[in-house]
Amino acid sequence: MISSKYTAKHLHSPKSNQIIWKIILDDDNETIVWESRTNDKKVFFNSYDFIGHKYLLQDFYLEDDWLLNIQTVKNQILYLSGFESEFSPVQKGIIALDLKSKKVLWQNFSVTLQQFTQQGLVVFDPRVNPRKYKLLNSDNGELVETVVLEDLIFLKSLNNEIILPKIIDENLDLETKHQLFYKDLEILSGYKPQGNHFDQYLIVKKNDAVLFEDIINQAITKKSFDTFFIWQSKLIFIKNKSEIVSYLV
Repeated sequence: MISSKYTAKHLHSPKSNQIIWKIILDDDNETIVWESRTNDKKVFFNSYDFIGHKYLLQDFYLEDDWLLNIQTVKNQILYLSGFESEFSPVQKGIIALDLKSKKVLWQNFSVTLQQFTQQGLVVFDPRVNPRKYKLLNSDNGELVETVVLEDLIFLKSLNNEIILPKIIDENLDLETKHQLFYKDLEILSGYKPQGNHFDQYLIVKKNDAVLFEDIINQAITKKSFDTFFIWQSKLIFIKNKSEIVSYLV
């Protein structure tokens, strides 16, 4: 069942001109982090701790923030990287931010993140060719060891345990549906015509009976990929690109 009385936890209410850009998850600490951007080139970082039932960050920002983006979060430490310039997708540098104290633990602007592993951060210096990889301690940024390319496969990646919906009825864009079965629930997302546009809906059913229905995108003209996922027994979805909603399921 959805949580009693179907009460939603609105983690992020719509903010003027803000669009949710990216979500990352910390499984061990049940912490969610998201990045929001505005048309006037501002970026904000938010985080919610489901265990402590509290926000760790609310519309937090750093200097030169438009060039920063969230990469991963582990043990309630948020790792960000930057872009070389406003017009370049090439990433460079790492900043480790403690979500509890809101202080930068360490930063290194001379390296680029290759991958985040259970053992630490694999990085390389983009000025050096061929690439030479190093493993950094994720807590303090110090060198653990150098790593050769062939050994990267032996490092354990940091992954999230999430359940994503499957795409069904994809023959026509606006007939496409996203479907997920979880416990005794069927969760569906699809489209309903509203004049010259469409609304994207989310439905939760049990034994074909509708338990819950919501509109997650209004007045759209093409297929949206902002649907939903299950994480830590929670149904999480983005609503109208600017609001995060969570239900216990």
